[in-house]
Amino acid sequence: MEGYRLNPLLSREQISSIVQHLADRISEDYRGRELVLVCILKGAFMFLSDLVRHLRIPIQVDFVRLASYGSGMKTSRKIEITKDIEIPIEKKDVLIIEDIIDSGRTLQFLKDRLAFLNPRSIKVCALLDKKARREVEMEADYLGIEVEDNFIVGYGIDFNENYRYLPEIYYVTPIDHPKE
Repeated sequence: MEGYRLNPLLSREQISSIVQHLADRISEDYRGRELVLVCILKGAFMFLSDLVRHLRIPIQVDFVRLASYGSGMKTSRKIEITKDIEIPIEKKDVLIIEDIIDSGRTLQFLKDRLAFLNPRSIKVCALLDKKARREVEMEADYLGIEVEDNFIVGYGIDFNENYRYLPEIYYVTPIDHPKE
């Protein structure tokens, strides 16, 4: 990402604290219920992995891949399913695991699609929420933190398939070059 600077947003410790808090709430709210976590790939896989390790309830895990970003920093508005869920969710509680809520279109699309499979409930757990970018009404039932309208990378979140490996979360800004 030449010409851009990575600015620290959340440290490993801050992420860990947020994930632990979310896991505690989810474990309490879903105690004694049949919960299926549906992780939106690829960005939320690290969040899911850490969240699952902190949960104190039995769960099932499945994955869906919904592509809405091209190679740019803005949503394409077209949502494509490239991997669908495989676990039956009828009469089960479903918790969608998302890395960041942006326009809300991807989550609305997935919630509407999953609703056809007759789950007991559908809720959303998101690590980050970028409310300034919202195009449809969408709120997380379990939210880590709200962030400013910046492009985010790290902790599974990518830019053109790069930067997922970073254990912290950064926001991206252009590097100001002095004029000659």
